[in-house]
Amino acid sequence: MAKNEGRLVTQTELSQILGYSAVTIRAWERQGCPVEKKGSRGKSSLYNTAEVIRWREEQAVLSASGDTAAMDMEEARRRKTAAEAAIAELDLSVRRGAYVLIEEVGAIVADEYATIRANFTSLPGDIAADLENLTAVEIQEALAAKVSEILDGLSADDSFAIDGEAEAGAPGGTASATETEPD
Repeated sequence: MAKNEGRLVTQTELSQILGYSAVTIRAWERQGCPVEKKGSRGKSSLYNTAEVIRWREEQAVLSASGDTAAMDMEEARRRKTAAEAAIAELDLSVRRGAYVLIEEVGAIVADEYATIRANFTSLPGDIAADLENLTAVEIQEALAAKVSEILDGLSADDSFAIDGEAEAGAPGGTASATETEPD
């Protein structure tokens, strides 16, 4: 970028243009913000607006990439406040039931898979006596019905249903995979 781009302005003018305090502008100087002409007694420093803006953009890129050394205190405070607000919003969403903790979901899914696995493992013993005098088509239908019953247990869970949406026995309802009718 050529030096003739931008305007030469005082610290006060730069503060007004960019919307930051003079204290922040001085802090930027200590962090490497380009100064066209350093001020002396009674005379303000002069800044090239284009160079300062380019430097701020570079600092923002470094800051966004995680380079905290390039971050000024104002940016650090802003990021901290934003992070605290995000955490508070997430906590509120969890309390309202809009989100669930992954540990809770993992435990429920593991329990459901264990139940389904146990139901499939016990399938031969549960149904063998009932198949003795059936035809191949009847055996196939009986097995299909039993498998469907076991798999229905997966869709009959309301662990994460939104209030009022789940009904007993319906998909997403309150029936569990372990509830079976006696044979």
